[in-house]
Amino acid sequence: MINLVPYNENYESLIVDYIVSFFGFHSAINGQANSPELTQAKENIEMWTSEKHELYIIESDNTPVGFIHIWYKGGNVAWIEDVFVDESHRGQGIGSEAINSAEDIVKQKSGYTAVCMDVVPRNKNALATYHKLGYDTLSLITVRKELGENRREETADILGHKFKI
Repeated sequence: MINLVPYNENYESLIVDYIVSFFGFHSAINGQANSPELTQAKENIEMWTSEKHELYIIESDNTPVGFIHIWYKGGNVAWIEDVFVDESHRGQGIGSEAINSAEDIVKQKSGYTAVCMDVVPRNKNALATYHKLGYDTLSLITVRKELGENRREETADILGHKFKI
């Protein structure tokens, strides 16, 4: 059983560590070696707790194991922007439960009819999880052009076009 606990300053040092790990993981997926500095992680917390944002601590059995960030960008769609579960707690369904709980939070807000998520195409575990949870509609695709050498080797076919991912 998981709970989403609204962020407060008592969690700051833990969440800073989680944010550094989160972005480090994404840098590694993209073949980069950098991760954010502590200052940048603290700036993320400031933004993720500002107006139209909600940051929650994911707790499993009353133990913090990750975070989830919801952004109410406007209109009728909310975005689950960031989901992180500590590596030692992955593979237990905690992320899926947290997403379901975040969806329940969004449903309680007046006027919201959908939830969107961004995912790096090479994060196949996340893609599989999101699809299993019902995220089966492509809404917006970000295309990218490298201004230098494109070292990406994997490709995906989307609507008859081949893209490097």
